[in-house]
Amino acid sequence: MLKSLHEMIHPSALVAPGAVIGAGVKIGPFCTVGPQAVLEDGVELVSHVVVDGRTRIGAAAKLYPFCTVGLAPQDLKYKGEDTETVIGPRTQIREHASIHRGTVTGTSVTRIGADCLLMACVHVAHDCHIGDGVIISNNVVMGGHVEVGNRAVLGGAAAVLQFVRIGAGAMVGGVTGVPADVAPYCFVFGPRAQMVGLNMVGLRRRGLL
Repeated sequence: MLKSLHEMIHPSALVAPGAVIGAGVKIGPFCTVGPQAVLEDGVELVSHVVVDGRTRIGAAAKLYPFCTVGLAPQDLKYKGEDTETVIGPRTQIREHASIHRGTVTGTSVTRIGADCLLMACVHVAHDCHIGDGVIISNNVVMGGHVEVGNRAVLGGAAAVLQFVRIGAGAMVGGVTGVPADVAPYCFVFGPRAQMVGLNMVGLRRRGLL
């Protein structure tokens, strides 16, 4: 028998009036869900998760403890405008990750695609657009307006400068600074990212070799 909505929301969680909660959503201890949030069917907030602003979490996405989604951007030009955050279905956002809403000086939306994995302590700044199936490893940080193509992989502790575009299937090595665009299916590495080859594994997995 399906549990009632009350049973799926822990009594210590704070869910604001106006929040839209889909079927089968689980909201764990000490989570906070704002009044403009939409949690689609099957979303799980494990515990201590904050979902703020005009934010939509896609079906069956899972958010782990102490991650925050949709908070105001770290942009001094932001003056409280009604901007947006969108998380795609089945995406996992791990512990202490932070994803900030868009700005009116950008696209007004920060978007994470479907089937992504954002590991612990990742930061996705305002107006970033992340494609589907992207893997972002621990401690990766990116400035505003970054674009990451489908199925790209970012290694641990990489730092991506604002407005950089990372192509589909590209791989960024760990502890790599990325000050400029990365072409699709390229592998870049170094203190200032340099192309060191192709992402051969990614090309094979996509059936392109």
